[in-house]
Amino acid sequence: MTTLVTGAFGCIGSWVVRSLLAEGERPVAFDVGEDPWRLRMIAGDDVTERVTLVRGDIADRDAVVGVVQAHDVRCIIHLAAWQVPHCRQDPSRGALINVVGTANVFEAARAAGGRVERVVYASSAAVFGPPGLYPPGPLRDDAPHHPTTHYGVYKVANETTARVYWEEHRIRSSGVRPLSVYGPGRDVGVTATPTLAMKAAVLGRPFELRWGGSTDLIYVEDVARALLRASRATLDRARVYNLHGSTVALADVVRVIETAWPAAKGLIAHVDEPMPFATALDDTRYQRDLGPAQPTALVDGVRRTLDEFARLQKDGRLDARELG
Repeated sequence: MTTLVTGAFGCIGSWVVRSLLAEGERPVAFDVGEDPWRLRMIAGDDVTERVTLVRGDIADRDAVVGVVQAHDVRCIIHLAAWQVPHCRQDPSRGALINVVGTANVFEAARAAGGRVERVVYASSAAVFGPPGLYPPGPLRDDAPHHPTTHYGVYKVANETTARVYWEEHRIRSSGVRPLSVYGPGRDVGVTATPTLAMKAAVLGRPFELRWGGSTDLIYVEDVARALLRASRATLDRARVYNLHGSTVALADVVRVIETAWPAAKGLIAHVDEPMPFATALDDTRYQRDLGPAQPTALVDGVRRTLDEFARLQKDGRLDARELG
């Protein structure tokens, strides 16, 4: 089976490609970018020889339809998107990429005449509102949508798009909703700051987390695993799943980093302003349909991330452009 990964040069996309390669598949990697540096960092320097690379814009419907047909794609894992800051800066372009781009993916699946067995895509806990709008406890999959960002609005639109394509065209789909993803390759977006703090720790630089409070942190490899499990499922309908990792205060994240990397003690600070998102997700439905899946413990995920950054620094390959 040939799997198309859109946004393959991004963080989660690179981990998905790595996982597909480990299963013996040669995925089709679709991205508008020219430099697959994250992909090489995560999946190996020879990754471009082991995947089929196609450069294209997710906002170009004909390009998306064309790549699905040209490579006899049977499953699409759709990850191409702009993150919160870019959507805030240019909402119109953000909607074009995030909403129209997702519609293009479903149109490509429809145009394939039944050959595409499933569309799997990244939604987000940004579809929900701040904790004060909900009862205490982890948020269920069916909690009301109250997005507070353009990005969250676009994700709500994408989930609804998936439902309509099932109802009208019987295209099976699964979306997954992580909240704060961390790990190697995570360098863009509001919730990227814990990973940037780990990179700063390895480099011995001071760093301030731009938000505080608590969040639901999930290691990026766990998100890739959820996407692959969803892509292999035989479930019908348009389904959406919350993903739960570790519910933790940012102050505790700092302490975990300092414990794992003692040289960073005193270098990392955080502000007290919490993000306008939920602090804990209930993933009972995911565990029932696609599990059981034990999330990576925070201490283990932090350790793996620091070790990977240290290895890259030793090799002179640790990219620090996002640290300024």
